[in-house]
Amino acid sequence: MISLGIDIGTTSICAVLYDLTEDKIIKSLSTPNSFINTGSYLQDPDRIVSLAKELLKELLMEFKAWAGEHEARNIRKPAGVGISSQMHGILYTDRTGRAVSPLYTWKNEDGNQRYRDGLTYARYLVKETGLPFYTGYGSVTHFYLQENQQIPDEAVAFVGIGDYVAMRLTGSRKAVVHKTMAASFGGYHMAEGRFELDKLAAAGVDISCYPAVAREEGQAVGTMVMEQTAVLLAGGTAEPEAIPVFCAVGDNQASFLGAVKDKEHSVSINVGTGSQVSVYSGEWDPAAGTDIRPWIDHGYLYVGASLNGGKVYERLAAFFEEVCEEFAGQKVNAYETMERLAMEEQETELRAVPSLYGSREETDRELEAGIYGLNSGNFHPKDLIRSFTTGMARELFALYSAFPEKACAGKTQIVASGNGIRKNRLLREDVEKVFGLPVVFTDREEEAASGAALYVRQAIIEGGAECR
Repeated sequence: MISLGIDIGTTSICAVLYDLTEDKIIKSLSTPNSFINTGSYLQDPDRIVSLAKELLKELLMEFKAWAGEHEARNIRKPAGVGISSQMHGILYTDRTGRAVSPLYTWKNEDGNQRYRDGLTYARYLVKETGLPFYTGYGSVTHFYLQENQQIPDEAVAFVGIGDYVAMRLTGSRKAVVHKTMAASFGGYHMAEGRFELDKLAAAGVDISCYPAVAREEGQAVGTMVMEQTAVLLAGGTAEPEAIPVFCAVGDNQASFLGAVKDKEHSVSINVGTGSQVSVYSGEWDPAAGTDIRPWIDHGYLYVGASLNGGKVYERLAAFFEEVCEEFAGQKVNAYETMERLAMEEQETELRAVPSLYGSREETDRELEAGIYGLNSGNFHPKDLIRSFTTGMARELFALYSAFPEKACAGKTQIVASGNGIRKNRLLREDVEKVFGLPVVFTDREEEAASGAALYVRQAIIEGGAECR
């Protein structure tokens, strides 16, 4: 069985052709994603669709070549397309299923603006509903846009970018969202699998734009109707090959699926632009003071998310590069030197809280960035570098420590993913020290796209190949 997986990330879009039988990537491709304007948190959804289609077209060509070389396996077409996408962000669609707004990504900070009684939009919704909300959540962004008359008149629903890609690949006019994406918008009842529309409406939120939630595990949006499909797979016949496209799943869950083989005994840490620490549990603890997300089929992920990840270390490198250019007139790449220097300083009394990009909760003053314990003995670049990576590891551990004790029991390893830790030996070392667990990596780097491809098999087993 062969599948296609595509991950719509914030900074890149990755797609894989995956051999489900042999559990390996046949071919992977990626292309940069970008914001509409420098400094904005908005992206162009139709540009993303075009990029996704181009990647899928190339992979279909790869599939045709692969199928010719493996005739004995008699595989005429991929079994399906799985989609993973950045979570929390939303865009609006009209009655034809076309976008009528930009994609407001998870990085959107409108929810932190003051709304009423000294509260931000996010905190107001928390107060009025009793539900957890953070700025960047789709429901918060929707509420802000509603209250500031910025929702297009033609809008009939909001969806995530993965949902929109699925709609455009299949020609569907109406979105159906997977529970992993629905929960990421906020205002979702985990146990009952529905949006808490009554509480949202009572708080003044316009609930008419909320999308339908998939009724069954493994539900398909439709079949791929890309114009190239028939030509590439059927030799130009009139009828395109019917390749099901399944509901998009959240990239956190997809990355976990793509990276973690032993979910019962593993802690997942992903460090990309931001960072996340996740553990799987079969039990839902509504009293837990942390983010709980539905697992792809059954069970839950306990998740601690930070806005600070690889971008923090990148900013520290940019600082050293700026110093070199300003003082010595030299342009340098600081990463290699930073690693060498910090390896000389395994421990430092200097303590950094490197929360340069704030926190999801604007009232959380503990995560305010700062450098502490500075003295003549540790006033060195190597100490600063090591304090940053140690501080990043400590923030992840603090998030992990908030999970229920039962969910953390029996963990024997950390499965790491994302270039922010894969390419940062210092952070890897500090995570091992702080958590007291070994860090391992999968043999593939495209964890989210691979997870989307693996989800195809799961969706078919659940009966999703029949379009609903």
